[in-house]
Amino acid sequence: MASQLWPIELFRGHWKALSDYRDEAIHPDRFTRTILLLVPAGAFIAMLTLPDARLAAPGALLSGVALLAGSFLAAWGQISSMRLKLTERASVFGETERIDRDALDESAAHLLVASLFSGAAALMLVLGMNFTADPETGTIHGFFAAMAIAFASYVLLLFLIAVPRLYTAYVTLHSVRNELNGTHRSRR
Repeated sequence: MASQLWPIELFRGHWKALSDYRDEAIHPDRFTRTILLLVPAGAFIAMLTLPDARLAAPGALLSGVALLAGSFLAAWGQISSMRLKLTERASVFGETERIDRDALDESAAHLLVASLFSGAAALMLVLGMNFTADPETGTIHGFFAAMAIAFASYVLLLFLIAVPRLYTAYVTLHSVRNELNGTHRSRR
């Protein structure tokens, strides 16, 4: 029963999605994986080691990550609907839309991890605001602030990964004409 509290399959799918699988051989995207690990780790370490490192407005960040958690879940619902439409068309288009289906599958994992980590950032902020907040200024510091920044930076990176993939899926699924399609390399 405790295994239901640990979403290992979600993290595994998220990590696998950080690969280039367009060829027969699957190649891990080492650059993106490294950035996803180093930026949050660096933010965490900086918040713990820099003197006077504090979150001056934790309430604003709390509002932001709480809204993002719900927004990512809503976007996942849209992705699920788009994926269903591509699945229905698979018998007609077959391999020609495989990359689009794969991009939606990747984005789904990224959006769910981003939602989960937005919730984790919100939890760290609430704990920090209750246990380590400066009574005069309301700023938070220490472990809870560092964890909140680490989670929030990871969420931001996932957002930057997911949005271009969502755009590509949109223009493909809706057959956006080349004059308006950013994925088409016209000179216009």
